[in-house]
Amino acid sequence: MNFSHKKFYRIPIIIYFIFYINLFLIHPLRAQLQAGKEKYLKQIPPAQANSPNIIFIVADDLGYYDLSVYGNTCIQTTNLDQLAYEGALFTGGYATAPICAPSRAGFLTGRYQQRFGFQFQPHQRYPKSKFEWWWFKNLINTNDLEPAPWGHFPPVHEWQNFGLPTTEITLSEILKSAGYATAWIGKWHLGYHEPMLPQNFGFEYTYGCYEAYTLFAEKNDKQVVYAPIHEFTDKHIWKNGRKGPCAIRKHGTIIQEKTYLTYAFGREAKFFIEKCGNKPFFLYLPITAPHTPYQAPKNIYDSLQHIPTHNKRVYYSMIVAMDQMIGDLVKYLKSVGKWENTLFIFTSDNGAALYSKTVNNFPLNGGKFTFYEGGIRVPLIIHYPPKIKPKTIIHEPVMLFDVFATILDLLHIPLPVDRKLDGMSLWPLLESNETKHHTYLYWYSGYNFAIRSGNWKLIVNQKDKTMELYSLLNDQGEKQSMHETKSQIAFELLAILNAWITEIPKPTWPQIMDYTVRINGKKCTWAI
Repeated sequence: MNFSHKKFYRIPIIIYFIFYINLFLIHPLRAQLQAGKEKYLKQIPPAQANSPNIIFIVADDLGYYDLSVYGNTCIQTTNLDQLAYEGALFTGGYATAPICAPSRAGFLTGRYQQRFGFQFQPHQRYPKSKFEWWWFKNLINTNDLEPAPWGHFPPVHEWQNFGLPTTEITLSEILKSAGYATAWIGKWHLGYHEPMLPQNFGFEYTYGCYEAYTLFAEKNDKQVVYAPIHEFTDKHIWKNGRKGPCAIRKHGTIIQEKTYLTYAFGREAKFFIEKCGNKPFFLYLPITAPHTPYQAPKNIYDSLQHIPTHNKRVYYSMIVAMDQMIGDLVKYLKSVGKWENTLFIFTSDNGAALYSKTVNNFPLNGGKFTFYEGGIRVPLIIHYPPKIKPKTIIHEPVMLFDVFATILDLLHIPLPVDRKLDGMSLWPLLESNETKHHTYLYWYSGYNFAIRSGNWKLIVNQKDKTMELYSLLNDQGEKQSMHETKSQIAFELLAILNAWITEIPKPTWPQIMDYTVRINGKKCTWAI
């Protein structure tokens, strides 16, 4: 295969034509989408008296093998394991992105986030000048992260507009329109300013932080063990503390939270459920564990003395604390008679963060920021006694945006028809064990592209000028590329991937960082 031939690494010219068309049509399109959204939400049928409650828990940077039910032998995640044994465990669950915010935008809307410009991580600020960019690039140690090449960066007055577009239809807005009580408790990371805050997307009860991270406890808390890491973003997190978007807010008001944050999320979840009375509820619980900063309850840390490495012990202690919080929530639901009629979904927004130098995703390759399995394959557990048999195992590849269609299918709510939806209901897999779901799954971020079809997975990196083809049936660790011996398959998938890319508009905001890491003995770069 001739890797020097430019046509294999150039986005088709038609994409640029589409980009320019978007520049002229963006305002009419927004008006059309907004009108379609309003019309759709007015037509949502009301929830029935016995409508199921819904709890959707999303861990942050939790690796595929971090739970004991998936094979972790360092700790026991007893409560999540029990939910998996009593319900369904997915071995092929995927996030739409290997990084927090784009992934969340995808599963809350039921479609690829790139369709509405949410291709990259939004940031609070961007370089204001070429000098500022040069200073950041050359005088600040950013470790494995590096400022992207100088290009067009948005002016200051545009920064506050970056986040989830209000023209998108979210799961929470649909359920609120159906008469559900709704709550967001945890991490938002889909916009820092009005109107892109959770209360504007159908959430009535709100508690948490708007940023990608915040402290789990005050720095002087003697009941908490700390493990700062020598990494650029972690230093930034500790410096920020709970200021600005990192502050804990309840119903929009900043509060001083003294409880270890994972436990505080559980406490607020119970408060919300209690307030609902007999009204069906939707609880979106995107907790911050085990994202940095690494802080864990001391009593759990002390109980894991068999883990000799301090940072790793803190990391796994955070996961145990998360599992305990979930177990406490389940116990509460059972005590108030709501458990049997509650659809419970647990997952992670992306894979584990290898840049922390604390954990690994073995036997999966890569981690957060990458399109290797370690960055995008995530744990997925669904529990609902009325429809899911115990010990159900689903091997078919699915995407987290399928949660959107799955919930609406359960409630007999029709899907929006005025825009392209990508998620599909999981009930055929869960109830009749169908073996065919998505024909293709796609990932796209800047110069990085990937596609999965059956057991084949193609990864293209325009910046590094590489193309890799893996058979996940025989090589889930993605160690041996078959792009040369199976070149026909590689080019067929490349053509399908390029055709899909032509549907995607220009990103609403630019990429700001590159992540460089050595994988399979080679240095590779990822746009974030």
